[in-house]
Formats: sequence, structure tokens, C-alpha cells
Amino acid sequence: MSVCPHCRAAVARKGVDLEAIGQVAELVATSSPFKLGLAAKPKKGIRPFTFVGRLQLSTGEGTWDEWHLAFADGSHGWLAEAQGEFFLMLPVKPPEVPEFAQIQPAMRLDLGAYGVFVVVDRRQALYASAEGELPFRSPPGSVFMYADLSGADGSLATLDYGDDPGLDAFYVGRKVDLENLNVEGAIGWDQRTTAAKSASLNCPSCGGSLTLKDPAGTKSIACTYCGSILWSKESGPNAGKFGVLEKLAEPPFVPDVPLGSAGDLEGRKVVVLGALRKACQVDETWYYWKEYLLKEGATEAYLWLVESNGHWSFVVPVAAGTVSAAGNAVVYGGKKYKHFQKAEAVVEAVLGEFYWQVRRGETTTASDYVAPPRILSEEISGNEATWSEGTYLQKEAVEQAFAIQTPLPSPEGVGANQPWPRAEEAKGVRRIAGIMALVTTLLFVGFTVAFPRSIVFDRDLSLVDSPNSSPSAWSTGADAKTDKAEDRIFLSEPFEIPRSGNVEAHLDAPTDNTWVAVGVDLIEETTGESHSFGLVSDYYHGVDDGESWSEGARHRNVYLSRVPKGRYVLRLEPEFEQGKAPPGYHVTLRSGVTHFGRFVLVLFLLTLGPLAMGLSYVRFESRRWAESDYESSSSESSGSDE
Repeated sequence: MSVCPHCRAAVARKGVDLEAIGQVAELVATSSPFKLGLAAKPKKGIRPFTFVGRLQLSTGEGTWDEWHLAFADGSHGWLAEAQGEFFLMLPVKPPEVPEFAQIQPAMRLDLGAYGVFVVVDRRQALYASAEGELPFRSPPGSVFMYADLSGADGSLATLDYGDDPGLDAFYVGRKVDLENLNVEGAIGWDQRTTAAKSASLNCPSCGGSLTLKDPAGTKSIACTYCGSILWSKESGPNAGKFGVLEKLAEPPFVPDVPLGSAGDLEGRKVVVLGALRKACQVDETWYYWKEYLLKEGATEAYLWLVESNGHWSFVVPVAAGTVSAAGNAVVYGGKKYKHFQKAEAVVEAVLGEFYWQVRRGETTTASDYVAPPRILSEEISGNEATWSEGTYLQKEAVEQAFAIQTPLPSPEGVGANQPWPRAEEAKGVRRIAGIMALVTTLLFVGFTVAFPRSIVFDRDLSLVDSPNSSPSAWSTGADAKTDKAEDRIFLSEPFEIPRSGNVEAHLDAPTDNTWVAVGVDLIEETTGESHSFGLVSDYYHGVDDGESWSEGARHRNVYLSRVPKGRYVLRLEPEFEQGKAPPGYHVTLRSGVTHFGRFVLVLFLLTLGPLAMGLSYVRFESRRWAESDYESSSSESSGSDE
């Protein structure tokens, strides 16, 4: 089919026969950087082609351009423009797919060798206008059905059903950047003139003067003076003019970020076009939040800034096919996002410009998945399924980006994707605790190796014989009946403690349902200074109601710290239960002992800081998930990387 550039008549050719098929409407002025006759030079990944035709398609809520490309090898393809993005599509052999009536948004289709795709858009569209040469017969005003798909590798596909339920054609392609197309004569974004619509108009409802920041893309406006919703007529004698869709008396709310504000968010220069106030009902309670529509100046891409209870997120669209399900979570970019909540979101109020015919009462099914500081959201409406990823912003970043003089409201509660505020502090505490634990361990090992412990006293002592008999083993004879206390006091010969430091005293006695307590005096021979302490051996056991039990221990240790080196004597005075004394006891003194228990205590104390941080994190996550569909979820359910 070819469109006459002079009279706008469309002529279809079949073989050598020509057929006039109608008059084509005037093209809707757009901000396209292309025109017929432009050519793309060869570049890596791009074959040379020429722009030979253009279709303008409309769903009734917006018009977009699709350019017919002729490649040097005789093949053809399409370059589609939508919302400031470009998609290079090539025709391929159609796969087996369901009929159009069975296609639904968010449906996954296994297309065999082409891969698995997700349905992101399913609509009827109108051949609104055209120019140049086209590869098929498209009578002006005819309607066709299509479904757009998104692939796991970022690829795109379109199922073209034409005007019947069966598939007519299948196109596969990818998103491309304007500069990578290498088109000679293409107009850059910074030099492009937006088309025909005026950048300013008066509200048909209240007469207020409105200045459009996105004149080529705006399809509806909510007047900032009276709140009335206006929509752009796409056909007829009033095409391009705005009519009143819904009349209101006053603006429904005051945006925290002024409409028309220009700013720099995450390195992207944007302007605020409009604001939506949305709501959802959970357990008979209504929750509200605001979504600000942004347009990036460098690419004309549409982005979002979302605010809920003082928590802000910068939101960008992502390809639906690149998001995969993983149980009660999804995976995107190699990162796992836990499901947070699902609700019916309703547009409750509107202000400013929008690239579709927005209406109050519009509903979408929204599902949020979180991996703080990011949030991944799916929205499904009647014909469309979209995914977007948001990054948490501090309110100060928003104030600075748009030069807002009045401080924004402080955040309330914990945001769905708010990162733990003490994360950096916790890293510092963990780092310091780890370093101190390492130093403590090295010191403990170093002292143990450099100063090995030495036995300075080791003696078996009898409780039935005279201690002065120096038995080498515990006695068990007739003399066991002696009970003179003075005969059991032991005073050792002098011995050396070779260096200052800890001394470990060890008592071992074969107690059996009895006890032995030994009073110990470690006396420095020269000064007479004494270190006094006690040692106890007590072991009891039995059977109670058929259950065996035991308590106590036959051996005990006592540690003396900072004992100076020198010459010492040891005085031992045992006590025991008359008639139940064991045959004897054993006492050992070791010098230079590193106190393992204190080492463990120090390590435990070093864990208190990280433990306190961990408890703070758990409380924070509990507050986060209390606002989700999983009130009882633990911090593990959050999917956080902390």
C-alpha cells in the first residue's frame, strides 16, 4: 500500500492491479526524530535500512508511530516509538499461540524456540493515519487486534491478530537507543521541536491558563485551578483540542512536589508532569499514597516518584519478561524480592498532565515485592500488565532535587522498602567487634604459647593417715577411723612461683554422696602476704521415682590473678562430713595459667554490641512486615541483604 503525499489517497497494489482504498487522515503531529527517506548507516548489531513508510496507530487513548523499514537485502522491518523509547522489530515465522480472546495480561507463553514471553499489553487498535509505502493493505480506519510480549532476555515480541481471532503475523525485536541506530538526519532530543499542539491553553471549565510541559505526549489534564479532568480529542474537526471529561469545583489536593518543577533525581534530569492520589482498602481501613509522573528530558521516558507516609521512592519501568517467579517471591536482576502485599489500587484524585486518559476511579491490581532499599511492583489492569522498580529516597534528597524550600513531612512508621537506618552503624560495630575479638584471640594464643604454664605444687593428701606420712595414693585401712583435725592440716615445703601472673588451684577428691572443703592459704615466704581461698569437691547421685540424678562435681578449679613471682608455702586445712570422708584428696597449683573462662567472657562481651544491633534490626523488620500481608513474618521474610 502507498499513500499519496499530495492528496492523502491510499492505493493498494496486488500484482499489477491498483485499488484506491480511501482517503488517509492527516498525520497527528508527534515529536518523532525521523522522516521518510532517512537512512541508517551500518553499525555493530544494526543492518543499514531506509525509512520508507509510517503507520500511526491509536487505541483511542493515545497515538504512536511505527516506521516501515526497508533493508538493503530486500527484507523489511518496523521501528516503533512509544513514550520516548524505540523498538526495532522484525517479522519471523509465527508460532503456535492461543486465539486473541484467550490472551490475558501477565499470561506466560512458551513460544518454543523463541523462548518464554509475558503478555504485557492486549488491545484493539485503529489504523489512524499513514504515509509512504507499507507492506500490507491497511484501509484507513480499520481495526486490528494485537498483543505485546516481553521476553526473559529483554527481547520484545508482537502477536498481530489482524481483524480475526487467528494470528496473522509475529514480530520479534528489542529496545534500541536513538544514537545506536546511526540514522543520518535524525533530530536529537535536545533539538527536537514538539509538534503542533500548543504548549499552553485555557481550561474549558474554569478558564484558567494551563502550561503544558509535555504538549506532544499529554492525553489528559487535571486542571490545577478547578480540578476538572480534560482529555485530548484525537479525531474529528476538534482533533488536538481538549474537552471536559469530568468537571470539578476545586483541586482535590495540594502536591508536596509542585507540578512543573524540574529536578535531578539519581542523575536523571526530570520534570514533574502530574500527580495521582491513590488508595486501597485493607481490613476496612483505607490507605493513601501519591504518585508523581515525571518525564526525563534526555530521553522523554516517563518515570515516577512515589510517596507514602513520608517515604519516597524513585520508580522506573522494567521489562516484565525479565522478572521470574520464585515461590512466594520474584527474581529480577539476580536479586530476590519477597512478596509484601497485594491490593486493588484506586485512582482517588488527579492533578496535572498524563500520557493516557486518566480517570478517577481507575483500578489496578497491584502486587509489591521488596528487597530494601528496592521495591518491585506489578500492576495489572484490564488490558495491560506492567512492572517497575523503585529505589528508596530520603526526603532530603527529594527536597534538594526539586529545590523545595518548605521541608517535606517526616516519615511515619517503616516504609515497605525503607532500608534499616542503622545499617552503616551496625557494620561499624561488627567491624570493631571483629577486630577486637581477633586481637583478643591472638593475645590469648600468644600468651599461652610464649608463657607455658608450669606445675609448682602437686600432691596427694590423705584424710585417714597423717599428712606428714606423704602418701603416694589414697589410703583405705584401719587407720581410716582417725578424726583429729590437727592431724589433717598440711603445711608444704617452700616452692617457687617462677613469674608473676595467674595461678590455677585444682582440687580432685573421690567424693560419693559426700563433700570435702579445703581451706587454702598461699603464703609468700618473705613478706608473709597470704592469698586465701577455698576448694570444694561434692558429688551426689541417686534414683528418684525410677529416674537417675546427679549433681555437684568431684573436681573444681579456682583462679588467682596477679600472683607475684617468689617463694611460697601452701597451707591446706580440709573439712568433711564425719563418717563419710573419702580416703584423700589431690591438690595441684599451676603457674602462668591463661584463664580460658575470662577469654570466653571477653568474647561474649564483644558480641553484645552486634547482638544489640541484631535485635534493633529484628524490631525494625517486625514493624515493616506488620504493614504487609504477613503480619507475623520474621525478619528473614523480608528478603533483606542485611
